[in-house]
Amino acid sequence: MSLVFVLVLANFIQATTLEIWYVGWTNEMKTVAQSIIDSQFTAKTGIDVKVEPLSWSDYYNKYLLSLASRDTPDLFVLGTETVDFGLRGGLVDLAKFKPDEFAEMEKEVFGSLMGPFSFRGTRFGMPVSIGAMIAAYRQDILNDMGLSIPNEWEDIKKWQPKAMAQNRTFGFHYGSVQYDSIWGAYTLITQNGGQLFNPDGFSSALDKPESIKGFQEYISLFKDHKFPQVGVGLPPFVSGEWLMITDGIWLYPNLLQHAPQLKGKWVLDLMPGTKQSDGSIHHGSFAGSSVMGISTYSKHKEEAWQFLKWFTSTETQANISNSIIEQIPGSMWLPANKEALANIEIDDDARNAIYGQLSHSEPAPYAINVAVLYRYVKFAVDKSVLQDMDPKEAILEAAKEMNAEMARRKKEYSRLLANLD
Repeated sequence: MSLVFVLVLANFIQATTLEIWYVGWTNEMKTVAQSIIDSQFTAKTGIDVKVEPLSWSDYYNKYLLSLASRDTPDLFVLGTETVDFGLRGGLVDLAKFKPDEFAEMEKEVFGSLMGPFSFRGTRFGMPVSIGAMIAAYRQDILNDMGLSIPNEWEDIKKWQPKAMAQNRTFGFHYGSVQYDSIWGAYTLITQNGGQLFNPDGFSSALDKPESIKGFQEYISLFKDHKFPQVGVGLPPFVSGEWLMITDGIWLYPNLLQHAPQLKGKWVLDLMPGTKQSDGSIHHGSFAGSSVMGISTYSKHKEEAWQFLKWFTSTETQANISNSIIEQIPGSMWLPANKEALANIEIDDDARNAIYGQLSHSEPAPYAINVAVLYRYVKFAVDKSVLQDMDPKEAILEAAKEMNAEMARRKKEYSRLLANLD
């Protein structure tokens, strides 16, 4: 009788299949990860896992429609909309579902990743991968010019005239006026002690003195120090016209893959920083993450939690990351787990730069309907640089517009917020 029970139980477990929608993975990444999942998770637990990769361009509506119809996968991988979906009842609050286990897991990821996913004690997802702004420098040319890797923006301001005399420049690419300027502005705002939003999630922090100062410093790089308003990718860096280029962490594999002729001539390092009152240098910038959350409508929440724990473990995260780097040339997926990142098989200098950048960076707090709010910062940049508006006036106008938008949203969310109290 007991043997029959064991066999029935085994068949039941084997019949369980978890479905995961994973935004940001390519089909090639999914293939690599699926092999590891099958051999190391499914083989040990009997739980099948089906991963469906999605692109950033088309995932949001699919997620939204699935939640509206309550026909969802068991697990989602999401971005900044995580809390919004959670407040609307679509995601399990992991801090309540498994409080002790989740608290221990949260200690293993970079604090700079948790900001957009932390609101009034809720945790609707666990970071699984990292994204950050990082800088690369043409060390060979800087050495020839008698210069070093810049430590502060003040270094660049002093060196820019000499660079321009040689038809060279320092510059943003990602974070420039015409390519996600929000994150270039965010870099200088947070380095000066400011923020985009207040911790309440429903008011702007752009009108704080520190935020205003940081925004003015960012605009000054373009208006007073002649940073290029737009970058065109790697070519100007490869040619030596640009001495500094900023991009996401994909900058590292892109340079290795597409500019092999520059081997030994460039270095990945921290963003230029801002000196603090205690004499330290704040190198912080944008840092982000994809998170994995469990659907409220999953029929297999315990199994989904079992998978999430396994997937975010140090061993699994390092294994998947290293396998992607090894098997897909030019690709890189970096784990949110701090210990796993320390064991990724990339150059020590690059790993230290990425690790350091994440350690310096400030989390962007949660804000309601954040994608709409970001555009007000972009508008302020455009007005200041392209229309010659006073930067202080532009950022205060952005703060006012943000506050009006969030006040409307607060009324809409009042019933949902009451459930958290």
